[in-house]
Amino acid sequence: MRLGGPLTPIEFDFLWEAYGTGEVPYPLELRSHGATYNERSELRGQTMRSLVAKGVVDERGALAPQLADYFDLLARAEISVDSVHVAGADTKAVLAVVCARDDDGLLAVQDEDGLHLSEVPAGSLASSIVSLLPPAERGRERSITMPVDTLVTGAGADFMQRRNGAPATDAGSSDADRKTLARLHAQPRLRGGQIAANLRTGSGRRSRSPVLSWFDTESGRYLTKATTGTDGREWITISPADSPTLRQRVAELISWVRRDQEVAR
Repeated sequence: MRLGGPLTPIEFDFLWEAYGTGEVPYPLELRSHGATYNERSELRGQTMRSLVAKGVVDERGALAPQLADYFDLLARAEISVDSVHVAGADTKAVLAVVCARDDDGLLAVQDEDGLHLSEVPAGSLASSIVSLLPPAERGRERSITMPVDTLVTGAGADFMQRRNGAPATDAGSSDADRKTLARLHAQPRLRGGQIAANLRTGSGRRSRSPVLSWFDTESGRYLTKATTGTDGREWITISPADSPTLRQRVAELISWVRRDQEVAR
């Protein structure tokens, strides 16, 4: 069986329905087609006939073994890394998840063309997800750490959600940090996204890492990391990033969910 290209939204809808598996993993989207039962039934028939002609399903509507394995891995992966990024102001978000179970790995990317599925090494989750990001130079501004309420409208939001007007300042921040923040604030956001890791045990217990956010400006690429101080106040570190840095940070997210599961045992 050869897919010969991405699965269209309507193909993904009816193939996932035919397979009868669980939820589609975040952040992939499964859009239902057909406003009524009869309309959906008609669309299902048309789509399945087309998929039979492509060799993706057999005459009974059963999934080809390779695609069935892909869907099973998507639904029941032990470890996964998800990503949402926007490559430009007028572009649709690219949704992706790379997952692994035992020695099997799969990368699923959903963009304007449909759902792309490709096998990857089970040990390459970090590099597989980072390789999807648009190229960018490492940011030229220095690393800074600021209180969350200096940067964003509410705790937990990321630096892409900037305040209107000039950024707030904080008495605990250095003059150099405030100047760096002002320069970053003045630069338009060109691209941005978020990445997180997930782990699920055989018993069904799930862990999700903190979210790693990144953004591009004219001065390069930066990532943001949130932490909580001893006084309970939330802080965000904004630091220059490139592909090796992001791969390392994503690998740390994977290690984080593994440690979280160990602590929970």
